[in-house]
Amino acid sequence: MANKRNLKKDIQSIFSELLAECYTLSYIFPQIDKTKVDAIAINIIEKSDDFVKRAGKPDGKENPSIVKTYYKKLYKDVAETVAVIIQDIHALKSN
Repeated sequence: MANKRNLKKDIQSIFSELLAECYTLSYIFPQIDKTKVDAIAINIIEKSDDFVKRAGKPDGKENPSIVKTYYKKLYKDVAETVAVIIQDIHALKSN
């Protein structure tokens, strides 16, 4: 497992790229509803904070198999959340 500091940096990097993409689209396409952009941006920030907090506090620190399972679930949750946010961002462009 990678160390927690690198995991937290990776999570922050991924979500900051999503946030930049969201605001870039709103700048390039002025017809996009700003309230929807803001709602997605708030969601990105909240999810990022949540995942960073979760990365720092694994369950069952004394049992390596529980920790491994915890981080596998965390990676899966991050991937699913990123996929949903990407769909939301692309939905902005198609409206």
